[in-house]
Amino acid sequence: MTIETKPPMPGAPIDIKDPNNDQEHMNRVWGAVNGELNNQASNNGPYHFVPIKILSAKSQVVAGMKHIYEVLVGESNCKKGEMQATELTQANCKLRDGANRAIYNLSVWERPWDNFTQYTAEKVRTVDAKETF
Repeated sequence: MTIETKPPMPGAPIDIKDPNNDQEHMNRVWGAVNGELNNQASNNGPYHFVPIKILSAKSQVVAGMKHIYEVLVGESNCKKGEMQATELTQANCKLRDGANRAIYNLSVWERPWDNFTQYTAEKVRTVDAKETF
């Protein structure tokens, strides 16, 4: 039996292996959470969200690079009004005990030569407290 593998189609999204251990991808996810998700009107709770785990990641060549993530997020111990979303980091905002959690699709479109970054965030669903990943 012969299995033929083809290279990915040009411009098609490419799966990223182990994005949770890649600091560049974690930085992009933090940027999307801070730059978009924590500023959305739908995030009307008293706490800022922080990323918990990247569930899937893809990168795609467009007019620049587009990174597409499915991310588990949760409420942090950082309250809105006490800290701006742009100030949140892994070091100063941790997941709050008993935090509400959700899965979001986040995208980061980058054109470094134009100093351009655009974030989008779309809620997929709320995550039950007993659900594990």
